[in-house]
Amino acid sequence: MTRRGFLKRGLLGGTILVVGGGLGLGLWPSQLTYKSKRALSVLDERRFGILAAVAARVVRAPGADPVEIAHRVDAVFATAVPEAKKDLQQLLLLFDNALAGLLFDGRPRPFTALDGDAQDRVLLAWRDSKLAVRRGGYQALRKLCLSAHYSQPSTWESVGYPGPPQLQIPT
Repeated sequence: MTRRGFLKRGLLGGTILVVGGGLGLGLWPSQLTYKSKRALSVLDERRFGILAAVAARVVRAPGADPVEIAHRVDAVFATAVPEAKKDLQQLLLLFDNALAGLLFDGRPRPFTALDGDAQDRVLLAWRDSKLAVRRGGYQALRKLCLSAHYSQPSTWESVGYPGPPQLQIPT
């Protein structure tokens, strides 16, 4: 075998390994710890599980239910424009994608397959990323989860909020 033939085969083999390995990582399934309790409007079960896993790490309040938080976000997006629905769905898949995790953070596993501490590190990496898209994605997921939780009247007392003022309408 000539040196040129060896290099060609080496480059071809390397390319096949990178593409094949990348596709494998990109297709690594989510580990769905959380399941929906009722019908979903916008999210499928995979995306719902990813969102609930994010909610479990973001909303640390006592009694916070990541499944209920994900259901509330799904309900809010039921009335959103199609572009916003698509953006949320794509963001959740990107967040859990093992290939993206390897390229950006050096983690070759989906977010949902990590333990709690590793998930916290992923969230911090997105929060502190040099890429505006990642920072924005983190902020969107964080704010969606927190607002879905704290918008419920049952949480108001825990943060000292007495609730909206009650207006007296003259008769």
